[in-house]
Amino acid sequence: MSRRRLLGQHTLIDPTVVNAIVEAAELKGDEVVYEIGTGSGVLTERLCKAASRVISSEIDEELYNAALSRLNYPNLTLVKGDGFELDVEFDVFVSSLPYRCSSRFVRWLVGKRFKRAVVLLQKDFVDKLLAKVGSKYYRAVSVLAQYAFNVSPIMSVPPDAFTPKPKVHSSVVVMTPKPNIHLSCEVMKTVYKLFALRKKKVSTALKILTKDVDFACLTRDLLEKRIATLTPSEAIKLAELLVRQYDRTL
Repeated sequence: MSRRRLLGQHTLIDPTVVNAIVEAAELKGDEVVYEIGTGSGVLTERLCKAASRVISSEIDEELYNAALSRLNYPNLTLVKGDGFELDVEFDVFVSSLPYRCSSRFVRWLVGKRFKRAVVLLQKDFVDKLLAKVGSKYYRAVSVLAQYAFNVSPIMSVPPDAFTPKPKVHSSVVVMTPKPNIHLSCEVMKTVYKLFALRKKKVSTALKILTKDVDFACLTRDLLEKRIATLTPSEAIKLAELLVRQYDRTL
């Protein structure tokens, strides 16, 4: 198996999809665009023609070197490395992300300030982002995405839009940040801990996750709920309470 397959990289080759992604970014010509995963550079090239500045990162050395040789745009900065680890300020995020990076991407995006993100993701993952409370696809990432962003799917993408063809369908989504959202890494991690117990009642989950803590501030109705039936706001508030309790018991 090639290293790119191990990295979960499938190169987008359909110009119709590329054009739809760039159009959804609504670039006015004065924005800084950040892309994680330069890949073949097809999307990068279109972004360079529409944005004031493009910063594109690529972790694969072979792909990075190929992009350096092929892409010659004065407004393009190519960076070799893990794009999630770079300290970059941007207005718009645009990317066809490796599928293995999807959950990490959402957690990373929560901590950023930006206008909009246009991302090509696996359809099954998008189903989780949009999942209704209590449904089988409703997970911790659903809570984070729905609490922090407005998520709108705009296009379904078949496997033959990529090379090599993935075994799954994909979707293009636009994510815009909701105002005044601040989530610490500790709170996000705690949401995942809660949803590892998604079938448990809140009261039972709290007993598993913490000891000798008084949760008298929680209503009986909330304590009787299953974790999987918590709304995003309820799940975040519970996670924040747990983090505060953890800090007090250290």
